[in-house]
Amino acid sequence: MLTLQGHYHVAPNKRLTILAEFSSLPKGTLETDIEALGEACARNGGQCDVQVNTQHGPMRGTLVEKKPRKFSLRLFEGHLAFLPRS
Repeated sequence: MLTLQGHYHVAPNKRLTILAEFSSLPKGTLETDIEALGEACARNGGQCDVQVNTQHGPMRGTLVEKKPRKFSLRLFEGHLAFLPRS
């Protein structure tokens, strides 16, 4: 499981999208997180399990790497869930 250090904004449907190619990274996104995601996804067939800090607190899930196409940029996206209570 990869733990990201940035602070990310999750949509109301608990979907997280992290743009990997951007002239300036969105607020809360760290370049080191993008590099770590790229390496982890390369090792695991294009997807990786992550834990992230969000506006709702820590969440975890699986992100899938989407390769750039003609009119889109490289990104990582997936759905997250709240951590189980202990």
